[in-house]
Amino acid sequence: MSPMRIIQPSILCLALVSLVLPAFSEEMESITVSEFSFQYGSPWARQQVVSTMRAGQFTYDHEDEALKDVDLVIYFFGAGQGGGTQANIDRWIGQFEGSPETKIEEKELGEKKVTFLTAKGTYKETMGGPFSGNSVSQADYTMLAAILPSPQGDVFLKLTGPNDSVAAMKDAFDAFAASPFEK
Repeated sequence: MSPMRIIQPSILCLALVSLVLPAFSEEMESITVSEFSFQYGSPWARQQVVSTMRAGQFTYDHEDEALKDVDLVIYFFGAGQGGGTQANIDRWIGQFEGSPETKIEEKELGEKKVTFLTAKGTYKETMGGPFSGNSVSQADYTMLAAILPSPQGDVFLKLTGPNDSVAAMKDAFDAFAASPFEK
């Protein structure tokens, strides 16, 4: 076999790989909160935090313009702060009118038991901050939340939005919450 016959297929393979590779090498960024380093990329867009209670804030930018973009907030208060897992779950469920549909799961991620909450119903969205007492009822809303335990202080992830918008990005939320545990 001539050297040219070997080189031509090799060049073709390299050309094909170079065309496909950029699609898989999306630039990932990270944010470290407590002991956890969260990895993210598009369609997550990091935002300026609007409160000292927030350690991070992101918007999930839906390609489908019929869906509302959803904000994810990361809370961190330090060791022994922020309340326990059940207290936060109870408080978050209490942000809905009546008895919302809820699902609570514990997942082993790395060596941690991470608690996930899904709540659906009429959400009482606060206007002017969590302690303002002003709220607007938002029917057909979903909350996704996760609590990552740490001796340095638990980390809390929370987002709310219209049911269809949240359903369309639930896998992305789960991946964001699990990203510190991926090797």
